Amino acid sequence: MNIKAVNEDDNTPVKGITVNVTDTAGGTAFDITNSNGIAIVPVSDTDITDAAGNAQVKDNNVNLYNVVVEDTVAKIENAYVEIMDGKISVKLPDTSELTTSNQTTVTVTDKDAQPVKDMSVTVTDKNSKTATQSTNANGKITVPVKTSSGGGGGSSSGGSSGGGGSTVSTINVKVTDKDGKSVNVTKSTASDGITLTLPSGTTLDGSNYYTITVTDSKGNVKTDYSVTLKDKSGNTASGETDASGQLILPAAEHKAYIVGYDDGEFKPENNMTRAEAAAIFARNIADRKDENISSGKSSFTDVNSKLWYNNSIAYLEKYNIISGYTDGTLRPEEQITRAGFVTMCMRFYDMFDDITVSDKNIFNDVPKSHWAVGYICNAIAMKWIEGYADGTFKPDSNITRAEVVAIVNRVLDRSADTEYVNKNISAVNKFTDLKDKSYWAFYEILEAANTHMAVESADGETWVK
Repeated sequence: MNIKAVNEDDNTPVKGITVNVTDTAGGTAFDITNSNGIAIVPVSDTDITDAAGNAQVKDNNVNLYNVVVEDTVAKIENAYVEIMDGKISVKLPDTSELTTSNQTTVTVTDKDAQPVKDMSVTVTDKNSKTATQSTNANGKITVPVKTSSGGGGGSSSGGSSGGGGSTVSTINVKVTDKDGKSVNVTKSTASDGITLTLPSGTTLDGSNYYTITVTDSKGNVKTDYSVTLKDKSGNTASGETDASGQLILPAAEHKAYIVGYDDGEFKPENNMTRAEAAAIFARNIADRKDENISSGKSSFTDVNSKLWYNNSIAYLEKYNIISGYTDGTLRPEEQITRAGFVTMCMRFYDMFDDITVSDKNIFNDVPKSHWAVGYICNAIAMKWIEGYADGTFKPDSNITRAEVVAIVNRVLDRSADTEYVNKNISAVNKFTDLKDKSYWAFYEILEAANTHMAVESADGETWVK
């Protein structure tokens, strides 16, 4: 349904109001009003982008996709987005046009905020100009494509080009350090990317980071362009430029791995279910392995293939991260215990790194006979878990959503940049029930809820974008 919010005094549309709708069965859905005061609930196969360029659509009322529409200047509001037969179409508002001087970028992610690759996206403007592309590994398309002029394809009468070698177009690079000061680098350009070498006296040790901007000979930004940065000691860092032709090195992308509920809350003190835990680990494995959480069939008898958590559970089964009960069930909607969650953490970590094995137990309520004592002792050695003031761990008690996030951040070696969060509190993703900065897990939760570029050093984590 379409819901319109207007001012009572003058009947003008009210923009940016969250509209929550609850049906008689207790189901809820929400949307934020656009500049015309309109919110659309529940999510359907069509939507209109809000002031942040965001829209949500569902394909055949099953698969939900988040769509962001923007140009090189700003997010695009009031774009009409529709999905049909697995393809997305975007009709730009009259204020936007498809031009190479101000390209349009569309980003598609799934309900878990993971990029959707190979999704066909068609963009049309008011002049009926149309451009179609399939999304790349980052879930993006940028249209219209800029093409280089010149050549005409014929041979010149001025002699031979010699040897059939390839020609590398002119690449311009600007490098600045964390203080915005220009850095002179030497560059080596190849057909598939560029290598930059820092001057003597500068290192890639996390104490500094460098913003690299890449353009071609005409000043057009180079997107998805491979850049390797190295210092004289042989340390290297690499990545690809974003839609603005930039990247920051050395920096790692920390993707959001938690989401809230439809009402905008996170409910940090609620206990976490086994299905919710599965979703967290599935997102992190897919991120590390650069995979999509593809649809699959779970072997558990009580995991319905039509439910939201089926794909995550089937994905974890493939990597032996999750196990069920002797009766063949998983009981996905039951709450997970503290011991059960630590076990999943260990299995996840063991996929990528070496575990510190230990038999030292500091908890007085974890006997040697407990089924998870080995996992718990190892987690103690890895400094992932802490007990209570009375010396207990309460392994068979349920674990809260806030506790889960705190442990996962330690497993991933992630920590929030509190200074950045405080300065940008209005811009970061947050939840309606998480407003008190003094809450013990406030920054832990925002670290997990915001995709960001981070530079890691001995002083901790610095968010740089």
